Amino acid sequence: MLDREGVTKFLSGENIRCRDTAKVTQKICEMKKDGYSALQILADFDYTISHFRFEKEKMSSSFGALEKYSGMSEEFRAKTLALYNHFYPQEVDPNIPAEVKVGLMTEWFTKSAGCIISEGVSKETVKNAADTSKVKLRGKFDVFAETLKKEEVPLLVFSAGVGQVIERVFSNAKISPDNIKLIANMLEFNSENNAEQFRPPLITTGNKSTVAAQEKEYFNSHIDRVNSILLGDNIEDIQMSACVRNYSKNVLTVGFLNDRVEDRLDLYKSTFDVVILNDPDFTDVIQLFECLQ
Repeated sequence: MLDREGVTKFLSGENIRCRDTAKVTQKICEMKKDGYSALQILADFDYTISHFRFEKEKMSSSFGALEKYSGMSEEFRAKTLALYNHFYPQEVDPNIPAEVKVGLMTEWFTKSAGCIISEGVSKETVKNAADTSKVKLRGKFDVFAETLKKEEVPLLVFSAGVGQVIERVFSNAKISPDNIKLIANMLEFNSENNAEQFRPPLITTGNKSTVAAQEKEYFNSHIDRVNSILLGDNIEDIQMSACVRNYSKNVLTVGFLNDRVEDRLDLYKSTFDVVILNDPDFTDVIQLFECLQ
């Protein structure tokens, strides 16, 4: 039986906003009947698994780990900061049509990636940048990841960020990779260990559904996982559901709304089943997961 008290407690949490509680409750009920053996998790990394702010300080994305690293040239940091100042306001502007925003984000990611390659970063530079960065995992994500491992629930981390930075952050936090699949922008290095390109195609916030279509082996291996929880912080992260829609019974979508909350809340509530405010730790996600026990 569904623990309706637990679901009610989750949906009434101070960080939680939900447009249709009846719909969400029904999804949770159906997912609980199928159990953990039918469940998979699809999650963005930057500002979803990681914090947007922590103790009132703005945290870095995985691209930002390199862009702000003191070991990079001043010219590089100036260029990437200018790109951020130009494109970030457009990323969070709810008045820009989705099709226009996809083009803008593709331009931003392409130019940022070009700056990294032009800088000729080494494997050691990437490691040091990750180690000293302000990329911070949300509290209790390690607990969530360990619970998924114990219950044998696969976690797909699907990110438009820098793959090696994400791997290093996970490693430093002792996050087990055993049941985690990472799809991200992986740097490819030459014989001198300097980056020469990002492995194509370059993943942006706007093309995750297209990239997912190329990961047939992973999704085919989990075709019995007919229920999914999707975690993201951008409206475009909803695209991750496209890769499981053909065989899914239920996709429960959860959006972290970290910035410009007042003018984007209605948009997020109309896009995601559940919206999480206030940039909290993973307690709310763990509580949702426990509703499916």
